[in-house]
Amino acid sequence: MIRGSQTITKIFSDETQKVPKGTFDRDVCLCYRYYFYYELLQRRHDRALEVLEVEFFISQDTITKRLTACADLLKDIAINKPKVPQLRRKYPHLVWN
Repeated sequence: MIRGSQTITKIFSDETQKVPKGTFDRDVCLCYRYYFYYELLQRRHDRALEVLEVEFFISQDTITKRLTACADLLKDIAINKPKVPQLRRKYPHLVWN
C-alpha cells in the first residue's frame, strides 16, 4: 500500500456524519427554547443552559455544540423575534410562561 493513500482516499468516501432521525427536530426546538430563556426571559447564558440540560436530557456541552451547529437558525429566530403566543402554537406541549 502506498504511504498516505488511505488519508487521501478517505476524503472521497461518503462517511459524512449522519444525523439520527429526530435529532434535527430536537435541535430546532432547542434553538427556540434557548431563545425563549435567553432573550424573552433574559436569563444568563449559563442559567439558560442549566434549564435546557434538564429539559432535553442532554449535557450543556452537547447543547452548546448543537446551538453552534444551528447558528443560522438562531440568527433567523433573533431577526424574526417570535413572541410567546407564536412559540406556544409551534410547540404546544411546552410551558411558555
